[in-house]
Amino acid sequence: MFTKKGDAAVLDKLRGAPAPYAELGERLHTIIRESAPSLEPIVRWGLPFYVKDGQDVCYIKPDKEYLAFGFGEVVNPAHEEGAHMHPVAWTITSLDDATESRIRALVEKAAS
Repeated sequence: MFTKKGDAAVLDKLRGAPAPYAELGERLHTIIRESAPSLEPIVRWGLPFYVKDGQDVCYIKPDKEYLAFGFGEVVNPAHEEGAHMHPVAWTITSLDDATESRIRALVEKAAS
């Protein structure tokens, strides 16, 4: 497994996505970095991951028609006590203020 570390490696990967998802990926990267500056951005298996103490916290998967944004199953801030099904990933086709706010809250919770 080949890993590239740092913001430049992650941004380079995200900028390779088709428009408008390259721009969405960059915005999502900024939201993650602002919300949890302690997370280390890396590219592994061709995907941008954000890790803490060697553990995957969240990732971005660029696609032709959306971005997938998700969390590691161990560190899942969307886990709901008593629920029988827990979301770990979402497809993102655009970002509005409410979505950005929700992502910030989830990332902050996962990184704490």
